Amino acid sequence: MTTVRQWAVGHAVDLAALRIVVSLVVLFSADVWDASRWASAATAAPPGWVAVSALLPPSPGAARLALSVVLVGTTLTALGVLTRWASAVAALALVWLLGVPQHVGPVLHTHHLVWFMALVASGPSGDAWSVDAWRGRATASPPSLAYGVPVRAVWLSLGLVYFFPGFFKALEGTAWLDGLARLVAWKRFHAGLEPLALPAVVVKAGGVATVLFELAAPVLFSLRRLRPVGAVVAVGFHAAVQAVLGIHFSSLAVFFVAFVPWHRWFSSGPPARPTSARAAVVPLLMAGALLIAQVVTGFAGLERAWPVACFPRFIGPAPVEVAWVELESDAGWAFTLDDLRAEPTQRRWALSMRVAAEPTESRVRGFVTQGLGRPLRANERVRWTVQSVRLETGLQRAGPSGIVSGTP
Repeated sequence: MTTVRQWAVGHAVDLAALRIVVSLVVLFSADVWDASRWASAATAAPPGWVAVSALLPPSPGAARLALSVVLVGTTLTALGVLTRWASAVAALALVWLLGVPQHVGPVLHTHHLVWFMALVASGPSGDAWSVDAWRGRATASPPSLAYGVPVRAVWLSLGLVYFFPGFFKALEGTAWLDGLARLVAWKRFHAGLEPLALPAVVVKAGGVATVLFELAAPVLFSLRRLRPVGAVVAVGFHAAVQAVLGIHFSSLAVFFVAFVPWHRWFSSGPPARPTSARAAVVPLLMAGALLIAQVVTGFAGLERAWPVACFPRFIGPAPVEVAWVELESDAGWAFTLDDLRAEPTQRRWALSMRVAAEPTESRVRGFVTQGLGRPLRANERVRWTVQSVRLETGLQRAGPSGIVSGTP
């Protein structure tokens, strides 16, 4: 128990660095700025969010208000102004705001932004490198659990983010490795990349390396001597995934800065009296709740839940044929394959494939609204066409088509 306590004790500047990084990532995240525009297309709430959605249903006005609150609260948090209050308000507004797009079909994994902002809010993150400290409203104390627990929780949380996808891949065994080449072809087509000609043995070796890293991530990130190795391997993993699959997850990789022992080079200033044991209660409760929820959703394989979920496992068989929807209006506006490959790529592809699989009028109309960025105007007409391609041959063909019109 003593060893665990020593491991969990941390420094004020390490928590302050985490506060600043989390705030900057949120402020510059396209997912945050883009969230409010999905409110008009919201349908069903994801698992875990149904009750909250019923009490606070998404609407464009509420989403814009939440975005304003997030931006103000996060800016104050980054500067360290009224840090405890600002970060708490920012975390609450952020979990609702980023929950808005999760009502629109696919759930995209921006969960960690909410988690880490909540961890920042749980501890005395404004005791160093802040306006609060400069003005004497907060003073860094000697190393304590209150500073260390939020940072250690980020380490463990990141480890679990990687572990569960690796766990399910390992359960699939050779079946997952055998289907890896098609998965690569599928994702490269989504990203608009040329087919990748690699020997099957190379592809499978990369798959084995992926599983080994993901399973080892919690240990690599938690132990002091292995943490630098884990960070380097993780950066290499993300670089390889982006090169091979065209998938980037920079908003997750940037949090590897939480592994840096900032206190070794930067002083918090003269220490004040030690923090009380009660100061660690909220960080411990927040960290425990988050990690338990990650373990539960992880073993359950719940990828589509909010605000806690298992990150993408990529274990299902990739399709032989990929279908999508293209649009063209009477006024000459068009939404093509190139537009699908523009950001936000994952959400657009997920919505398009959902419509292509079952092109009901309501689904098509919702997709048109998202493509135009507004509802159809009176008497405005848009033609939709389902297109598909076989990944192995590159043969493309047109499928069902139709026209949707605005209400006169």
